Amino acid sequence: MTTSLRAAPPKDLVLDDGFRFLHGQTIAPFSIRYETFGALNAGKSNAILVCHALSASAHAAGKYTDAEGEKSGWWDGLIGHGKGIDLDQYFVICANIPGSCYGTTSPESVDPATGKPYGSRYPWPAIEDMVHSQKILLDRLGITHLRAVAGGSLGGMQVLMWAACYPDFMDSIITMAAGPAVPVQGIAWHVIGRKMIESDARFNGGDYYDHPEPLRGLQIARMVGHMTYLSAKSLQSKFGRRRRGNTRQFEIDSYFEYQGRKFAAQYDANSYIRVQAAMDEMDLEEQHGSLQQAFAKWRGRTLLVSFDTDWLFPVSEVERVEAAMTANGTPVQHERISSPNGHDTFLIDYDLITEPVRAFLSSLPGRFEVA
Repeated sequence: MTTSLRAAPPKDLVLDDGFRFLHGQTIAPFSIRYETFGALNAGKSNAILVCHALSASAHAAGKYTDAEGEKSGWWDGLIGHGKGIDLDQYFVICANIPGSCYGTTSPESVDPATGKPYGSRYPWPAIEDMVHSQKILLDRLGITHLRAVAGGSLGGMQVLMWAACYPDFMDSIITMAAGPAVPVQGIAWHVIGRKMIESDARFNGGDYYDHPEPLRGLQIARMVGHMTYLSAKSLQSKFGRRRRGNTRQFEIDSYFEYQGRKFAAQYDANSYIRVQAAMDEMDLEEQHGSLQQAFAKWRGRTLLVSFDTDWLFPVSEVERVEAAMTANGTPVQHERISSPNGHDTFLIDYDLITEPVRAFLSSLPGRFEVA
């Protein structure tokens, strides 16, 4: 149950004719990085699409090698043989989203027309672009229906967009720590972080790739963003007002500096501001007139998971989705989970989220053959 599977290498779907973004721009060719886990059955009816959050990638589970220190996929505690999303039964697909810097064509990718990174010329993606790119991939894989679409945080927002855009394509959805729009306090913190990046003297409007050192603005923006993932309770228990040794530096200062440097060494600033802005731009109520209308055609089974210490997406935001779907007559199960770990609970407390996911998938009507 606790071991990681051996993950297959990532694959790339190359769209020679390119990918057209919601706001009108097209990048050609365009590559979508994806990974698959488990085995697809003969009828291609046991597939689950997993959508990743801002800083994650297509590597949702397992390890590529047995090398010491290699990090497992970001949802490894939930996806695997005998786990909540059981690979003995399901075939899982996870695709890196447009704008992200982990394999899919991104701002740091080289434009074949210029020989230089796209940088500032890369489009500003929307959540719809992420969902449409996943749909294109599934079409190319010959998968015409999904058992479920699942994700947390930004991944959970993609799941809700799937229900609005492709309501007949899946039997069920599972969304954690996510809502139909980022509340204004979350947008405020996000905007502050993006302005820190854009005000970095080396940012140069997004064309900074001649200088490979991580941007200090990105490091600080990540510190701000990381605050929204924690809770007051977890901050107090982990750090309190403790100092580092006999110095004046607070432990929380040291922790944020470490997290900022680590993140900026792996992630791209242009990707950060674009993917986060896409998250802030999504508002299903604004786009459709009401949440009830947004989910008017969605009739599949729904599992909503909220966490009592999550202030980025409070329980009340998830309850808005629950109320809209219930008003439409859609079967909804809302698991309200108590944890001190805030927004990050969906990545940490597998003992709390595994059983609700396992029970939900097991309860879905209709039977399918495992591979």
